Amino acid sequence: MPPPGGYGAPGQQPPFFPPPGGAPPPRSGGGKGLMIVLLGGGAVIVVLIIAIVLVTVVFREDKMTPSERLTAAAAQVSTARALALKGTFSGSGDTVQGELKVTKGGRATGQVTWDGDNVTLLTADDKVYVKAPKSYWSSKVTSSSVTIKDGDQWGKISSTDLSLNVDRDLTPTAIASAMRSASNLRTTLRESKTTVQGRDALRIGTSTRTFFVTDSETPELLRYETVFPRVQFDVTTYGSSAASSTISELRSRMGELKDSFDSEARVSLIDTKKGLCTTNSSSCRVRGQFRPTLSGTGSTKIDIKFKLTAGSTTGRSLGDCETSATVSSSTLTWAECRVSSSAWSSWSRSGQTRYYTQAEFRVQGATDSDVQSLQSGLDRE
Repeated sequence: MPPPGGYGAPGQQPPFFPPPGGAPPPRSGGGKGLMIVLLGGGAVIVVLIIAIVLVTVVFREDKMTPSERLTAAAAQVSTARALALKGTFSGSGDTVQGELKVTKGGRATGQVTWDGDNVTLLTADDKVYVKAPKSYWSSKVTSSSVTIKDGDQWGKISSTDLSLNVDRDLTPTAIASAMRSASNLRTTLRESKTTVQGRDALRIGTSTRTFFVTDSETPELLRYETVFPRVQFDVTTYGSSAASSTISELRSRMGELKDSFDSEARVSLIDTKKGLCTTNSSSCRVRGQFRPTLSGTGSTKIDIKFKLTAGSTTGRSLGDCETSATVSSSTLTWAECRVSSSAWSSWSRSGQTRYYTQAEFRVQGATDSDVQSLQSGLDRE
């Protein structure tokens, strides 16, 4: 009898004996260990990728160049319907301080200090008007024949009196163009951190122009400075709705110009009609011919004030009267009115016969047609 565990008969498989204790046969653990290592390594790679993304996207510094920042801010300015510019504007001998509101079409207005005088300024369509008190006009108008009323009044001045060129330098388009031009000077642009209007800003500029823009992903222009003309002002951009109040303000002030006068225009009294006044009379009819020196074409209203003096041009006043006439450029025109005063009545009975006629003039600064044209221009803003 073969011993236990021995071989059986020839041709039979050897018997199988389970391991002691009935435990199942051991399996190899190499594959599972490899899987754990691979999964662990993959998690590390995912963590590294997330970290790189966070560092690159969230924590990286803003890499916008000064040139790119100016270009982006210029796009924002160019879409503005109007700008509020608050600061100092200096040109060839004159200085304007205050706030000007400038439309995209180059029309501007504001209450400012101009060479020390507090005035309201309005400029549009190559015309410049100033609203100021009598004291201001008394120093500006050199001709003694110009009538200056009491109180604040609008007066037209020469466009060359204001060295600041709004159309060329201060419109949204002009400032945006200056920013784009500076952005092309990449190698000479300088940038530094600062604060403007209580906001973090970057000072970017060249030797002649400096722009202060917000330190943000969507840059906005906050301040603008140039060497010549010398301008230093804070900038506020107005969109369509915010600019509506500026347009309304301009329209209202343009309407007031119908009562303005032309401080540059001159009128000359050429002749007076003799023999219209008699002795022992209570009034005197005065008639004079004058020649206006006006620019442009069309009709203009002139207010005339005739004055009578006894004995000489510097004699005592015998009274005055006022009238008006509508004239064309360089055309001789007659106008008349009647002086009725106790001074004339008394003098005419005194036996004296020599008196002199003088005249003061006030040339209209804007006709009804001028006002309508100025206001119509706002419809295109």
